[in-house]
This record gives sequence, C-alpha cells and structure tokens, in this order.
Amino acid sequence: MGHFVALGRRGDSMVLARFRMPVLAVTIGAAALALPLSLAVPAQAAAGRNARPGAPSVINSQVIAGYQAKVALGSATSLAARFKVPRLSCTAAYRAIAPEAAVNVNNNRSDSSAFVFVGCQRGRAVYAPALVLNGNLVYYTTRVGAGDVIKLSVKVTTRGTTVQVTDVTTGFTKTRTGPGARPGAFFVGDAAVTLNGLTPIGVPGFGTLTFTGCLVDGRALARSHPARYQRVNSRGLLQIATGALSPGGTAFATHYRHS
Repeated sequence: MGHFVALGRRGDSMVLARFRMPVLAVTIGAAALALPLSLAVPAQAAAGRNARPGAPSVINSQVIAGYQAKVALGSATSLAARFKVPRLSCTAAYRAIAPEAAVNVNNNRSDSSAFVFVGCQRGRAVYAPALVLNGNLVYYTTRVGAGDVIKLSVKVTTRGTTVQVTDVTTGFTKTRTGPGARPGAFFVGDAAVTLNGLTPIGVPGFGTLTFTGCLVDGRALARSHPARYQRVNSRGLLQIATGALSPGGTAFATHYRHS
C-alpha cells in the first residue's frame, strides 16, 4: 500500500493525507478511536474485471466482499446504498470491516467514498462514520449504534464530487463537496481493514449485513453487470461470503464465515 500521515484535527474530525499505490482505499485515524494502532486502513482492490458470460460467478479477494464494476471512463457516476449497522460478537482480538460505497477515479490514483468503520476494540464494538473526498479522509467521532440504518452516497463528475454519510435512525448526516474527477469504477460492500496499509486484520463476527437500495446512476446495481467478490484469507479460507443480487437487482447480503 503506501504511507499514511495524520495532519491534525478540525472540529469533531481528524483529517489524514494519503500517499499510496493506485488502489481504492480509505483511511481511519485509529488514535481517534483510542485504538493502540498507528492507523487502521480499510482497503479495496483496484477494479479490474466486470462480470461477463463465462467469468467466475464469484471472485476471491483478500480485501473486499461485495460488488464491483468498471464504468465508462470520465462518465458521470452516482452511487447509493443502505445497510443496517450489525451487532458484533467481539473477542479481545482487533477485527474490523468497512461497509462502504466507493468510486475509483483518475485511473486508480484516488477515490471518493462513504463508509462506516465496524470493528472490535478490547472486546467492545466500535462504529465510526467517515467520508473520503478525492483521496482525503475525514473521520467523524459522532456515535453510531448497532441497528442504525446508514445511507451512503457518492457522486463523481468531471465538474464536482459529493460524498455523504447519513444515520437515518438518528438524523446525523455529513456531506463533503469538492473538485471533479474522472470516474473509472465503483464498489459496494465490505472492505477489509489493514494495519498501516499493509496486512488485513481479521473479520469481526457480524452475522449478516444486508445492503439495500443499491443504485448506480439512479438504476439498479445489477444493470451495471458488476463482478461478485467474496473475501478469503491468505490460505484461501472463506471469511465473508457474498450473496446473489436480489431479483430487483438493488440488494444483496454479505455473511460472516470466519475471522
């Protein structure tokens, strides 16, 4: 991955600069979570394949579980999804995932996304909303609870970018806007969390996490013919299984299988 450095605080957020390899990724300032880790980094693989006839029905990945697809380079791309924050079964081990909606931009050099850090810290569940705007992250310390409904949205055009995370249950919402970019791919699902951008940590016991209202440019996710990814560890052991898209093409579930 790459080098990550904390720049400082602004209000209830921590701003981080990122210098990394060309992959979809977002960063959380773990110090703000009181984690004894320098940085915890949810990361995604760069989009490389679309689902096509004859392609594997499910693709193994060590960093993502969900659906990912290319888009016409530079075309306007809006992405929306909802999910309910899962109740975690935590042990003393540090484990985490990042349910998110993300758009890869500028030939994989950067990304914009909305997500929630979902992890276990010292045996307790930790949930933290965050936004990434053209590679620059803001992490919010506002409390998010298990069972809350979260809405994620990302819109990227060559004229402007908007990212938003909303806790529909509590009414909390944050929006960031900035310069435009050239979209190239999108992802909806669970991103892995790595330490310092290097090694993926384990998956917390989250049960089943269902994404609904998944729309790309206002149309059902399935219309973009995305590839379906499941997460495995370095030994090929299944960690997160990804379910099929719903008949309407706007919903799917991810299922915990192994830490």
